[in-house]
Amino acid sequence: MTEKMRAAYLLEKGKFEFREIEKPEPGDEEILIRVKHVGVCGADVEFFGDGACGGWVVDAPMILGHEPSGEVAGFGKNVTGFEVGDKVVVEPGEPCWDCEYCRSGHYNLCPDVQFKGVPGYDGAFREYMTANANLVYKLPEGVGTLEGALVEPLAVGFNAVAQSEAKIGQSATILGSGCIGLMVLLALRAQGIREIYVVDAIAKRLEKAKELGASEVIDITKENAADAVARLTGGAGTDLVYEVTGNDKATLQTVELAKKGGVITLIGLSTAASMPFNVNGVIGKELTIRSNFRYRNQFPIVLGAIKDGLVDLKGVISDVFSFDEVQAGLERNTHQKADVIKEVIEF
Repeated sequence: MTEKMRAAYLLEKGKFEFREIEKPEPGDEEILIRVKHVGVCGADVEFFGDGACGGWVVDAPMILGHEPSGEVAGFGKNVTGFEVGDKVVVEPGEPCWDCEYCRSGHYNLCPDVQFKGVPGYDGAFREYMTANANLVYKLPEGVGTLEGALVEPLAVGFNAVAQSEAKIGQSATILGSGCIGLMVLLALRAQGIREIYVVDAIAKRLEKAKELGASEVIDITKENAADAVARLTGGAGTDLVYEVTGNDKATLQTVELAKKGGVITLIGLSTAASMPFNVNGVIGKELTIRSNFRYRNQFPIVLGAIKDGLVDLKGVISDVFSFDEVQAGLERNTHQKADVIKEVIEF
């Protein structure tokens, strides 16, 4: 008799339904993973609250979740190097491995990537899942699956810092102190950068940024960000600026915040089809504009940083909900955003 497992399907905007479905069998190159923790991403919240995110639309029941960690429960005949019980984390995007982007190492830009937890590809809000062994990584000794659920967003932060070519001794401004903004903060600190200013309008998030190592936090309900950064830097601005919110006003302000010759890295996805930009300001300061889409080749680097104690992932987590409470967890994340920094679903 085929074994069954439970999965949480998003039926429509704002509504989950638990279903019993067949437990998957791993293919020859795959690992079967018993899911233990899944981080809740802003994309999950948008799919739940709005029924859409970044051009994707929920038009059929689907399983959310792309930040999974768990334990190896089995594997295919061609898989080596893993044992049942190993604690692992999954990189959720499986590229084709054969297009020009994959062959050049930019597999995050693969046009045929199968990314778990977006429409068309079921995610990790289920008791068991399979993944290609090439995309499964062992967690360091002593690191649990709770922290493992934050490896994926931390990879975004590390990739953004790599894109900006950050160097020790530089200064940085981060616009937004939600989960990804905090991950950029942790990544910068892991690189040895200490002069970091974090900007937000939510006091709880700014408190967390200060706790995690921001040198200064700027509450934009009390002070203009550009004025504050000018005050803190003697009018120069910072070498690096990271825009994480996707907000058009914040994006426009990056030019004011950047030091001459500095680098602006755009991370946050905007809901606007387009927005104006201060091109003359970019030219006048000879700024470099870079962007960041997910990550590539970052999971081993991130896991090494965790192993070496360079990042505090547990400190980012604000809420843990059981799998049975997934509806309540996503509702809280949707309707009480100011109270949530990072939510994790526990199985």
